[in-house]
Amino acid sequence: MKKYPKVLIIGEPFDKVSGYGITISNLFHGWPKDKIAVASKSNLRENADFSVCELYYQLGYNNKLHPFPFNILLNKVECGQVSISGKRTGMGKEPPRRAKKRFRKMYVIINALLSFFGIHPFFYKLKLTKDFKDWLNNYGPDIIYSHLMTLEMIRFVDKVQKYTQKPLAIHIADEWTKFIYNSSLFYPYWQKVIDKELRSLFDRSTVLMSICRAMSDEYKGRYKKDFLPFHNPIIIDNWLPYSKKSWEIKDTFKILYAGRLGLGNRKTILDIAAIIEKLNKDNYNIIFDIFTRDIDSTNLELFKGFKNTCLKYNQAHYEMPRVLPKYDLLILPLDFDKKELQYSRLSMPTKMSEYMISGTPVLVYADKNSALAKFALQEQCAYTVTENNHYILHDAIVELYGNQYLRGKLGARAKEVAINNNDAEVVREDFRRAMVSGHTLYAKNNKYKSGRTIRLVS
Repeated sequence: MKKYPKVLIIGEPFDKVSGYGITISNLFHGWPKDKIAVASKSNLRENADFSVCELYYQLGYNNKLHPFPFNILLNKVECGQVSISGKRTGMGKEPPRRAKKRFRKMYVIINALLSFFGIHPFFYKLKLTKDFKDWLNNYGPDIIYSHLMTLEMIRFVDKVQKYTQKPLAIHIADEWTKFIYNSSLFYPYWQKVIDKELRSLFDRSTVLMSICRAMSDEYKGRYKKDFLPFHNPIIIDNWLPYSKKSWEIKDTFKILYAGRLGLGNRKTILDIAAIIEKLNKDNYNIIFDIFTRDIDSTNLELFKGFKNTCLKYNQAHYEMPRVLPKYDLLILPLDFDKKELQYSRLSMPTKMSEYMISGTPVLVYADKNSALAKFALQEQCAYTVTENNHYILHDAIVELYGNQYLRGKLGARAKEVAINNNDAEVVREDFRRAMVSGHTLYAKNNKYKSGRTIRLVS
């Protein structure tokens, strides 16, 4: 019988919308539900998915140390265990108390000042309350798993680990350490603080994971530690029956981007929309659909001038195996700005594995130094443009438009790569073994300060 350690996930909850939520949902799918628990400061009433995990703890107002005026300005999201119904168990049935409108405006202003001066960490803190400790003791985790993503969460995970004396599994998904506080006056100072505290946590972790091989290679040099790469796995049998088998164009050439629209990709997506507009004026027949949850006033204003580009709300994730193959080209762009590239350079988008298994050819538009572009070029699984050059991008779309053989070749190769690299049965088993090995290694050493980490999944 396979072993499954009891896992405490600290950070983002399971969901079917965000990249983090989808990835951990797919990694932990099939894990016994009585051996998974999540403690999160996200609003679990709105965001949590209970299909993989049923035991959640809301890190809310009672878990934060907020001096005046934040104790008045912030929403009163009470902490406590959350049931499947979305209600806090044993803590009343009232929804979170929202700050009054005038207070919310004050909060936005004060928060902007905190961002500018870079003093968030002095005001945003999570603490171990008695209720949370009782919940932890009652659950009794074998291992702690977290994506971290903030200094606040580094410090909270540190506290939980020291309190429980349980092994740590840290999974890094992108270069968030380079991005947080990057607009503040004290950015260099906080970079040193984050680096020091993150290295300390890495030293006490028995399992270190990355989102892709490129990140593992870079972190081996930076931190002198081995990181096991785990990207978003896919259930092959859920996708292959619907995957594209014919690459013939029917009347209109349909292009799709599905996902987040904002920092890190909005500029390149605008470039693509502008080129499609020009091509249609030159008698091409192309439409560009964007499925995103980021349909706000800013994006609506930026894209309103493009007649052939349409912003649409996200399709449900379970519908994507049927949706993606209906398009002729899928776009995967990353902005080329050096500042934003710091954040995305070592990331591998969650949707890459899903794009590939669909059989629809993929156009990657990203810097040559990004993990995404390197992977696409190495595996030859996408048409890759690595220069921020509208003429090259224009010619790429034209070539893909007119070359059915190339579309078929790219689509078939991408499916092959996805089957070889992202098969959920294989990836989940490797992930389970990594977690079991981390727990076993810790138990043998019986001291978190040993700093030993697993290297290989056996």
